[in-house]
Amino acid sequence: PNPLDELPPSPFVLDAFKREYSNTDTRTVAAPYFFQHYDPAGYTTFWCRYKYNEDNKMQFMTANLIRGWFQRMEHTRKYAFGVALIIGEEKKHDIVGMWVFRGKGMPEIVREVEDTELFDWEEIPDVTAQRERITDYLCWEGPTIPKPVLEGRVFK
Repeated sequence: PNPLDELPPSPFVLDAFKREYSNTDTRTVAAPYFFQHYDPAGYTTFWCRYKYNEDNKMQFMTANLIRGWFQRMEHTRKYAFGVALIIGEEKKHDIVGMWVFRGKGMPEIVREVEDTELFDWEEIPDVTAQRERITDYLCWEGPTIPKPVLEGRVFK
């Protein structure tokens, strides 16, 4: 059995948030829903940044890299939600992201995905203190994203 299935129930139901995110306006409904229901005892949120951004020269190849990563993360879908953004310019850009995982810290099933080690991860100890930045990442736009967003992908 997966140890994440053995965790005590959480008032934050990840699937319910995913439905809100998919079916409502992100800035006015889904993001406030996230902050209203988020459970720091049952979930951990991270920023991530690709370690080899200097290699990102062709946007379509960078997008394919993210697609492959998400395919290899498929078995974690029940326990994870993520936003990956390609920011910068067409021929010089970065991959940055925000992820929510079930449990404390990064789950073993996520660490086992080979792509995970290609990113620097920073745990967000207090999501409320990072409300504006998290909201901007969920929306793929806003003043806390350091470069223009070229495109994004959502793991849900």
